[in-house]
Amino acid sequence: MSPKIRRNDPCPCGSGKKYKKCCLENRSQQRQTTPQGRFRFEPGSYGHPERCMPSIACLRDGDDSSEYHFVVVKPDTVLDSPDRANAIATEDLTAAFSTKKSTGGDEAVAIFLRERGYVTVDDFNIVDSKSESTASWMDDDGVHFVAPSVI
Repeated sequence: MSPKIRRNDPCPCGSGKKYKKCCLENRSQQRQTTPQGRFRFEPGSYGHPERCMPSIACLRDGDDSSEYHFVVVKPDTVLDSPDRANAIATEDLTAAFSTKKSTGGDEAVAIFLRERGYVTVDDFNIVDSKSESTASWMDDDGVHFVAPSVI
């Protein structure tokens, strides 16, 4: 059974805010203003080719496009390969959704990833695989992010 999240508990998304001021508030606003979108998660890497961390992006799929809802990274796991970072993020994401399947709760995914050491990144840029400077170290698998000051 997944632990129940109360209004004053820290939000399981890792934002650092209270649940009532973050996802609970956003959830009630979404119900009032927009139809629920589908969410999907993409594993990837955050950082540079020689120094990167596993990352997971949550995207909300709309009618015509997708937008990034949030990105979490695992700062205690610094690697020298974006592909290895992507593989670890894929393993962690698969395990998180296995937990959800066994408990039946969405909160179980967020709690699992937080317990694995993932934290929310407030500011990020998506690396363009068509760019000459990044194409050499990127493969097609995974989404790669860097801090805004890097681009």
